[in-house]
Amino acid sequence: MQLNEQLLITYECVSSVGTSLDLKTMIEHFLKVFSRKTGSMASVYWQFNPQKKDFEPLCFYGKRSFSTMLVLPTEPMENYTIVYDAKSDKERLHVNVAGDWIVFLFHAKQNDVGFMKAIINSFSGKLENAIHACKNHLELLEMNENLAKKVHEEVEKNRQKDQHILQQSRLAQMGEMISMIAHQWRQPLGSISAVVAGLKLKLLLNRFDLESVEGREAHKQFTNESLHKIEEYVRFLTNTIDDFRNFFKPDKQQERISLEKLVNRTLEIIGKALEINGINVKVSVQTSNEILTYTNEMTQVILNILKNAEDVIKERNIPHAQIGITIFEKENEQYLEIEDNAGGIHEEILPHIFEPYFSTKQEKNGTGLGLYMSKIIVEDHCQGSIFATNTIFGAKFSIILKKEDA
Repeated sequence: MQLNEQLLITYECVSSVGTSLDLKTMIEHFLKVFSRKTGSMASVYWQFNPQKKDFEPLCFYGKRSFSTMLVLPTEPMENYTIVYDAKSDKERLHVNVAGDWIVFLFHAKQNDVGFMKAIINSFSGKLENAIHACKNHLELLEMNENLAKKVHEEVEKNRQKDQHILQQSRLAQMGEMISMIAHQWRQPLGSISAVVAGLKLKLLLNRFDLESVEGREAHKQFTNESLHKIEEYVRFLTNTIDDFRNFFKPDKQQERISLEKLVNRTLEIIGKALEINGINVKVSVQTSNEILTYTNEMTQVILNILKNAEDVIKERNIPHAQIGITIFEKENEQYLEIEDNAGGIHEEILPHIFEPYFSTKQEKNGTGLGLYMSKIIVEDHCQGSIFATNTIFGAKFSIILKKEDA
């Protein structure tokens, strides 16, 4: 073989190395070029599998009938070893590169195979670097795939955890809800009892002269008025139950509603309890534009904040207790601010109030979930923001939501 021919073959083979970062694609191309240029009848690439601790054929070039001759070394063998197969009268060239083996089959004299060995030896460094690059690229792809899978799994776990905590938070409020229902029902039940007692008293004392037309009309009118009052009280009780029942229903779809209506719905639930505890609520509404949101979940947020304000006002025995609720609009956002006059939140705990299971009411069975879930609802579900600051009077919670047409 002439020197010029060797240089040309070497150039062609070197050009075929590193053509792809996919190991199989690159090696197939290299085996094809090297076999055609050197006259190799067949070739195979044996890749080491670390899991199985054995070699496996990655790719093959040539006639399949020769595949049985392209065997791995059965005993330790030096690199670039030429083995003569007397049975087939063929020469095998064994090349170890990057921990793997390439086996070429030649029908040529050993001296000619020696030239082929010299050719591949001349660019073995580049071939080994290219194989390492392919393996590193594959390892990186697998790492990225595993990382993406783990990220997806963790995101799903966090989503399920938040759903579980949301339900846990709602269940934790049920005891408080029962107390609120008691406050809401106490007055109408007392009124129903008073109306029924009045009816009984009138009948027992025979206050109506049923013998006269005027007496019968007076009895009829009094009975109708009493029944009407009872119907109104019963309707109020029914509406209260519906309010609480709807509160615990999970939101499936967003609704268009104004923040004013959301606040009013919430005050229908907790308003009587605030009134009984001497807490005056002032609502200032500067916009009635609607937003698109999850109404039950946002009701829970407002209820959490109002309930926390009620608790701290009662705990600190605040005279002339007040809660101010302000609704206003700025550019493409609507603001809901709830401020009390209970003295504010201690500065050292203010940065932690939205953390899960953080509570200043441990001795009172505080769960530490209310404000955490409020943050999840506002920021993750409704794509808004919520934060707390201290004012000269007390604590102020600010909720910012996108306008419905934003």
